Amino acid sequence: MTHCTDKQPVDGEHGPLAPPPASHLPLAILAIIAFFPLGVMSLTRSVTVGNLWEQGDYDASVRASADAKSWAMRSFSAAVALTVLASVGVLLGQR
Repeated sequence: MTHCTDKQPVDGEHGPLAPPPASHLPLAILAIIAFFPLGVMSLTRSVTVGNLWEQGDYDASVRASADAKSWAMRSFSAAVALTVLASVGVLLGQR
């Protein structure tokens, strides 16, 4: 595999490959703040997206991008669920 001057991977006979998929890095950083354990999974997958794309493994980079977003959503869901449970616990504890 060769590289163009703009560092975009190329396929010898088909020219430049598709642009890299979104890494969802900002979302992953927010996910770490929301719920750390699942946020770390999101961040790990997010960082992998660019590396896989540069290696020419576009399909794996797309999967890593989807995984990063999925783990971030799980992190946000866990944070909301824990907040609701804690709020209910506090409200019931006051009775």
